[in-house]
Amino acid sequence: MKLRNVKVAKRLGTKTLAGLLAFGLVIGTPSVVLADVQSTMSQSDAVQTEKLQAKSVDGRDTLTDVSDKVMDMIQKGEVKLDEESNYLIDTVTGKKVDPVTGERVEQIPANPDIPGTPDTPDTPSTPDTPDTPSTPDTPDTPDTQDTPNTPNTPNTPSKSETSGTSNVSGTSNVAGKHTTANNKQATDTTKKKDETKSAKSNKELIAKQKIVKLPQIKEDFRFFTVARNYAFAKTKINIREAVPENIDGSNTQTAGTDVANAKKDAEKLQKKIKTVKKDKKIKNKTARKAKSKAVRDLQKAVEKQKKQKQEGMDAALVSQQLEEKVRTVGTLPQDGLLYILKEEENGWLYVESGDVRGFVKASEVYTDDAAQELLTVYQKKAQKKAKKDETEYNGIEGIAKTAKASVDAKDNQAYTYLRVTAGQTVAAKDTALINDQIGSAALEIKEEKNTTARTIGTMAQGQLCYILADKDSDWVYIESGDVRGFVEQKYLDFSDETKKQIEANGEDKYQTAKETVKPEENQALYYTLTSVKEGSPSGEIRESMLEFASQFIGNPYVWGGTSLTDGADCSGFVQQIYKQYGYSLPRVAEDQSQYGTKIPVEDAQPGDLIFYAKEGYVYHVVMYAGDGRTIEAASTKLGIIEGKVNTKNAVWATRILKDDYSLTGDGIEKANATEDMYGQKLENFQITYYCPCEICCDKASKVTASGTPVAEGKTIATDPNVIPYGTKVISGGHVFTAEDTGRKVQGNQISIYVNNHAEVSASATENTDVYLAK
Repeated sequence: MKLRNVKVAKRLGTKTLAGLLAFGLVIGTPSVVLADVQSTMSQSDAVQTEKLQAKSVDGRDTLTDVSDKVMDMIQKGEVKLDEESNYLIDTVTGKKVDPVTGERVEQIPANPDIPGTPDTPDTPSTPDTPDTPSTPDTPDTPDTQDTPNTPNTPNTPSKSETSGTSNVSGTSNVAGKHTTANNKQATDTTKKKDETKSAKSNKELIAKQKIVKLPQIKEDFRFFTVARNYAFAKTKINIREAVPENIDGSNTQTAGTDVANAKKDAEKLQKKIKTVKKDKKIKNKTARKAKSKAVRDLQKAVEKQKKQKQEGMDAALVSQQLEEKVRTVGTLPQDGLLYILKEEENGWLYVESGDVRGFVKASEVYTDDAAQELLTVYQKKAQKKAKKDETEYNGIEGIAKTAKASVDAKDNQAYTYLRVTAGQTVAAKDTALINDQIGSAALEIKEEKNTTARTIGTMAQGQLCYILADKDSDWVYIESGDVRGFVEQKYLDFSDETKKQIEANGEDKYQTAKETVKPEENQALYYTLTSVKEGSPSGEIRESMLEFASQFIGNPYVWGGTSLTDGADCSGFVQQIYKQYGYSLPRVAEDQSQYGTKIPVEDAQPGDLIFYAKEGYVYHVVMYAGDGRTIEAASTKLGIIEGKVNTKNAVWATRILKDDYSLTGDGIEKANATEDMYGQKLENFQITYYCPCEICCDKASKVTASGTPVAEGKTIATDPNVIPYGTKVISGGHVFTAEDTGRKVQGNQISIYVNNHAEVSASATENTDVYLAK
């Protein structure tokens, strides 16, 4: 099975925000993100309206507006502004440049590090020239900034994220400390300036860098859990294997109309539930035999009408499939439950319902407040049933109908389009060892539940595996390392004594299965979506970042700008994109080139940054988009574009995103904060706990999150106006990261993420002091 079918939906060019990542991997709605963008935009208004000025070279040294002709020379890297003297300088010859005509008129030293430079007698008008080693701080491209606001720019992320938070004491301090922590690496880049100062050529510049060859990271096949985003079918619908071409799925109904229609459907659903109960009572009474023939005939007529209506709907769905030319992988009845995993372009949704995963039109389902109408009906029914059965309420699963598959999951190309699910993905560890019945032979792990099936891995006596499903069956579904498949139960030892032995020795002391078939080719890989390990979201984060960045293609280039909507320069553009994902990058390309891990250009992955240099000086940065393509703020003439890598000037790439990102935390019980990690005391916060189940996420609306996956022992939900996303805090001796939020989390409240609802139930609400982590 292929892990991802890239033909299912387009990755680049989308004009909508990625609906990914609800840390579940859900990115905030467009209004949320663009509001943040607008706050950045307002801070750069002065930059966008102010004309660049430089000293004239006519002997008067007056500040003169730089002409468009000379601006073009700056953008090409031919000329740069010396911040010490305010002269324009030729980047090759070192001559002064006329800000109006572009004429080179006077020679000044091009290599300020040469000891004899300060004694040069023919430059009396520029006595500060020997101090120009700071010149590299002002790149010779549109990244060069002459605005007085530049020193404060790194604080932008915290200011925009904490605007309007004066109602909670201590908020501004949290934001300020957060910025300081996030910018530590950016500050450290000043120590690396010597690596780029004295290079005379790109070859020399590259030789001065510590460029490393990173190990190849295998794409993780495991799924991870996201917050639940409820939806319900307006009528019986098809779930497609792919998004049909040239068909718009947008919902043209207003939110008010959808809510009104949903209320009517909810009333019908409530009546239907009562009718079913009544019919069951009638069937259990002998009085039903006494019903008149007229009543029985009426019932038959109603049933016949229902059958005809159903047949008509089925025929319409078949016709729809032929028209759309896309295979149907399942059908969902009216009022059926589905979870939205991602919003695609053109009004389509990637969804999950039962064991069916695929695409539906936004116009076919109720979402948000409309979905809440039906969710409430199902919740009441589920709660009554739990009370009657004297069991714990576990949500509406099993009460609300889900999709019926028409294609097996392993044959559904849309199944692994996105490795996220609303269900649980981390299984409790049920350990077992291969017993001595196997002798010296190798135990074959099978792709199916029979001895003739393909062997996908092998194990030897005494090796460790984890039982994931069918523990009491003849064939048990196990996981050992990255091998997942079936073994005969008779070869497994999962006695209590053996489990104690494994715990005492440590799981890492045992060997695991040898892989003979790659995971992506293993048909048994997703027999269950659970695993003892949590999935890594790096691929999805990279794809999401490109989708987010691509929506700004066509927007203007503004020298010194940092607005994704009204204009940014090359470094301002990538800085603001990364900011949305919790990273605080330095402001200019030269400093950014020293941030993260430097890697060869040919090793760049989508989302990595590639830097261009000329004559040994970094002047431009682009975001790599894969297949030799880039997304970049190119120039005043071109604006923000999708371009191609300039292999001639590309010197190295930097990797900031973590491909080996581990979701596994330390567990909420384990204290991992050392004494020197405690920073400023914030305040006293109310601590609660939550998991991704329907009980904790009981509203039919998105959880606005920061774009990283939730993980026990790491993730907390906060009010971002009080504790901004990305802030690390210490509570109960444990370090957590603010990555999520929700309607119930407001003000001085923190909700700690755990893997299952049993842990939520066992954890009491408490109040405790919270500290900023250094």
